[in-house]
Amino acid sequence: AVGGQGKDKVRAVAIVGGLSEVKQVRQLKLKPPIIVGTPGRLWELVQQGEEHLVNGLRTLRFIVLDEADRLVSSGHFKEVRQLLARLPE
Repeated sequence: AVGGQGKDKVRAVAIVGGLSEVKQVRQLKLKPPIIVGTPGRLWELVQQGEEHLVNGLRTLRFIVLDEADRLVSSGHFKEVRQLLARLPE
């Protein structure tokens, strides 16, 4: 979580490979309004059925996809498109 105290606190989580998946899933269960992550790890958790990513993306205020320079070149574009399709319009 970032800054502030109590209700003014901005909740953001980082969802990236190389860090504890268990901790990241626990953070997602708090339904943060901001997620910063890599497409690969986000899609991996979607595929595993992580509830907030499968059903809860409609409550997100912001999603930031890291490694944008590698999205198209490494074949992640399909995953990104599927992630973005889960967001509210």
